[in-house]
Amino acid sequence: MAQRKLRIVLLSQDRQLVELVREALGNAQSRTMIDIREAALLPPALDRGTDLLVIDLSLPDKMLASVAGAIGELRHLPVLVLASQADDWDRFSPGNPLETVAEFPFTTTAIAAAANGLLEKAAFLLDRLVGGSEHMQELRDRILLIAPTPVTVLISGESGTGKDVAALALHHFSPRDQKPFRAVNCAAIPENLIENELFGHEKGAFTDARSQHLGIFEQAHGGTVFLDEIGEMPLAAQVRLLRVLEQREVTRVGGSTPIPVDVRVIAATNRDLRLAVSEGHFRRDLYHRLKVVELNLPPLRRHAEDIGLLVDHFAKTIPQENGRQRFKGFSTAAMRVLEEYNWPGNIRELRNLVESLVFLGPGVEVEPVDLIPYLEIASQAERHLPVPTSKTPDQSERELIYFALLDLKREVSDLRQMIEQRVPDSVPRPILQRPEGEVMSPFVTATDAIPVADEDVKPLKDLEREAIELALDQVEGNRRVAAQRLGIGVRTLYRKLDEYGLK
Repeated sequence: MAQRKLRIVLLSQDRQLVELVREALGNAQSRTMIDIREAALLPPALDRGTDLLVIDLSLPDKMLASVAGAIGELRHLPVLVLASQADDWDRFSPGNPLETVAEFPFTTTAIAAAANGLLEKAAFLLDRLVGGSEHMQELRDRILLIAPTPVTVLISGESGTGKDVAALALHHFSPRDQKPFRAVNCAAIPENLIENELFGHEKGAFTDARSQHLGIFEQAHGGTVFLDEIGEMPLAAQVRLLRVLEQREVTRVGGSTPIPVDVRVIAATNRDLRLAVSEGHFRRDLYHRLKVVELNLPPLRRHAEDIGLLVDHFAKTIPQENGRQRFKGFSTAAMRVLEEYNWPGNIRELRNLVESLVFLGPGVEVEPVDLIPYLEIASQAERHLPVPTSKTPDQSERELIYFALLDLKREVSDLRQMIEQRVPDSVPRPILQRPEGEVMSPFVTATDAIPVADEDVKPLKDLEREAIELALDQVEGNRRVAAQRLGIGVRTLYRKLDEYGLK
């Protein structure tokens, strides 16, 4: 498969500058260069896809304002600004996280270096932090905002959400990116060895210390230290870590001389550290020192709309055995199962699933029945998904659809029950009584109308609509949170929004 060419768009009315940029960026076979002279031509050019936008700041103010408006929503579009004067940058700032300024005098070398740096950063950001959901866009924005600062960062999130990837991105987009990045899993190192691993030791500090050993902090001098699973760190090591954070120096095991270190510390945990502090398992002072900035990674179930993009990404990056393409994608029904699944292992679990199907898949589109061996269906009692049986694939798929319908019926029933409980001063419904000896028909007819009180009673659909509108107002339109408050599934809420015209 031929690699897609990178598309570079240049907006300038200076022909000499256009030729200079074309010479710097447009000669590579892997790139396509497009130059335009009017701001009105920019939106259609962006709609066709753009990997890098180059803007000449000598353009008129009115045109620059139009350009800023056109690219304001494209938050991760790399923008290279060519400023002929140092103060030109103040005239134009679209607010994109990926922006670089090249100042006059312009050279092909400087323009190429700035452009390549932007393209590399954009590729890293989009290839490592995959997803188009609002959650992922906000996460990328936060990383680009935090990365250039020297602050300590605490990354929190469930296991498998990609905390190590976020830590690497923070290092990559920081001024320390050319210095070492050292990672250590605090849960994987025995308690009696973790201080030696982090802080090093002097020769003769203990029986096997035949030579001096530099710890992680000294190895990462000038760079970044990533402490994964920080909640598992022993209390003794926590005391020494606090000293590193406060005084920027370490003392090796068996030594007495403080050694200055210049490192940025990024910690990660899947535990509730506040609870660990209250239980005495984690130092309160260290917790607050680590949590200068907290970066929370959402579980996959909260941005299930990214599953399709993640599947495509994993399928492309996992090497195919002997070139055989056994993975043919997911059917619509199978993708629906993936989107409704709870994903206790988050993105890591999804990647393992795709990897298994790449090598062991059926060779055709994956159907719901093919997913049964891979998903932790038994642990999700509320899903009522089928378990492996001796049934045929068609029978298993019909059973899957049947239980999905049962889920839908339960959600609607829960919604109605919730609405009825919230109705103020509701009037009990009278029980239909029959004369003694009269047989009740199992069928309801027009003459079986249930008596209704004289007071006006709103139809159930009106009450349902009002409850949905109220929930959306309370959470400022966040549909996932609104669905949780209403006690229904997100898909049920979307269906109701369509039904009542609330979209």
